[in-house]
Amino acid sequence: MKRSVLSSLLGVVAASAACTTTPEPTASLDTPKAVEARLRTTLEALAAFGEKRAGTPEGIQAGAYVAKRFEQIGLEQVRFEAFTFPSFDLKSSSLTVLVEGKELTMQHETFAYSGTGKVDAALVDLGFGYPADYEGKDVTGKVVLVERDSKFHRSSQYRLVVEHGGVAMLYISTSPDNLIQVGTVAEPEDGIGSVPAITIGADDGAAIVSALASAKNVTAKIEVEATVSAASGRNVVGELPGDSNEAPYLVLGAHYDTWMTGSADNSTGVATLLETARAMAASTNRRHRLVFVAYDGEELGLFGGYDFLRKHVVVGKEPMLGFINFEMPGAGPSGLRALAHTNGSPIDEALRAAELHGLYNLYVGMELVPAMFGGVIPTDIQGMYWGGLQGMSTACDSVYYHTPEDTIDKLDLVFLSEVAIAFGQSLTKLDESAPDSFAVHDTELWKLEVSTEQVADGLKVDLLAIDANGTPQPNASVRASLVVDDFTRAHLEETQCDETGKTQLTIPAAALSQGNSGRWLHLMAGKTYPLVEQIVALP
Repeated sequence: MKRSVLSSLLGVVAASAACTTTPEPTASLDTPKAVEARLRTTLEALAAFGEKRAGTPEGIQAGAYVAKRFEQIGLEQVRFEAFTFPSFDLKSSSLTVLVEGKELTMQHETFAYSGTGKVDAALVDLGFGYPADYEGKDVTGKVVLVERDSKFHRSSQYRLVVEHGGVAMLYISTSPDNLIQVGTVAEPEDGIGSVPAITIGADDGAAIVSALASAKNVTAKIEVEATVSAASGRNVVGELPGDSNEAPYLVLGAHYDTWMTGSADNSTGVATLLETARAMAASTNRRHRLVFVAYDGEELGLFGGYDFLRKHVVVGKEPMLGFINFEMPGAGPSGLRALAHTNGSPIDEALRAAELHGLYNLYVGMELVPAMFGGVIPTDIQGMYWGGLQGMSTACDSVYYHTPEDTIDKLDLVFLSEVAIAFGQSLTKLDESAPDSFAVHDTELWKLEVSTEQVADGLKVDLLAIDANGTPQPNASVRASLVVDDFTRAHLEETQCDETGKTQLTIPAAALSQGNSGRWLHLMAGKTYPLVEQIVALP
């Protein structure tokens, strides 16, 4: 995008969050108090926009604000990169819970990409809704009650409800004061989900659990009406040069779209991204290029991260070394503070050199994230990691996660400033690493060998699944997803490799003819969850 066009788009920034046009100082060394003050300024500006959902006017304004800050810091080639996605448009929803025929009064919200229709069925309590919780339980035709678990993603809970024949999911939030947590549950590429999904507060959930534990007759009537429509999101991208314009680069990213105010999730990430960019702009002798990305649409479906990966790595074949992802790098003064990293790269060494492994109370290999969350990595770098790139991501938990009370006053800004400074130090250390040191394949991940051939009835795909050492993986589960118009599913097929780790499938010609642009084939393979994802660009 030409800079003149970008400048005109930046005019949409709201006056309440406007920043000065004077370039920001870029001193790499600063006091923690000064860093904390700058972080607060960013957080306050982002909070002024309110909910910054992808495709909304507030989301557009927030993106323009970040782009303006990129320019002030001194990043080059600041630009927007747009993509399309199916937006979930809720028309109406209702919930009535009856205990022995008596109605319990409660508020509710509807999860994004929930299924639609009417349900009137008995409730069954499945606890956290882990796979083991279904053993010996018949939930067919029932509304499944599950409680939020910060270590098991709601989309995994929802998938299990559908797989076991539940007709709806009723989700108990865990925030204080009966606050209701929202989010996405189904795969947005499919538009509307399979069954309705409703979320309620912890106090109301406790009343239902108590009634069920007393063997009382508890039923729920649920009705959801919703549609999907085409919408647009846009990543904000800026760069700092390395020793050449073609130098390999690291991607530093954070999503700027939010549910509600979203100060922890993920304005802390954006503030840390900007502070890190400011520190690194002071360095004039970088070996590696640094590409800064404020992702859009993460909360709805990891859209921004996948869009960047497709455009720059899959199609552009650019020399991307790895990723640094700021997903809730800070939250409140208590709770889980996690940092996950890939294995075998200089990133781990650089993080340890800045003592980040001590600042976060959970410092683990990234392979534990999908194992814990039920097969997903719920942040923008999922595709980058499964694609074999080296990197790291933060994650902090907050009792106010995805509620209206995720606001600045709940944050531990002293901790956030401490880690922001440390990340700048780790990047300085990381810049000493030779490009080829990033080429080590994570020992916990697999690889795919893929070939495609156009045939009369569609696209034939031959696939071999191997581990990091090149050993074929027999009986591996394979998932092939064709999406068009960037993020709309046209075909989904699940199969299994044979005893030699091979399989063959054909994407139907009818599916290939759908959509107008942005056509991608996503191939995943693994045991109980994906251990590799390869993306093929289609004409």
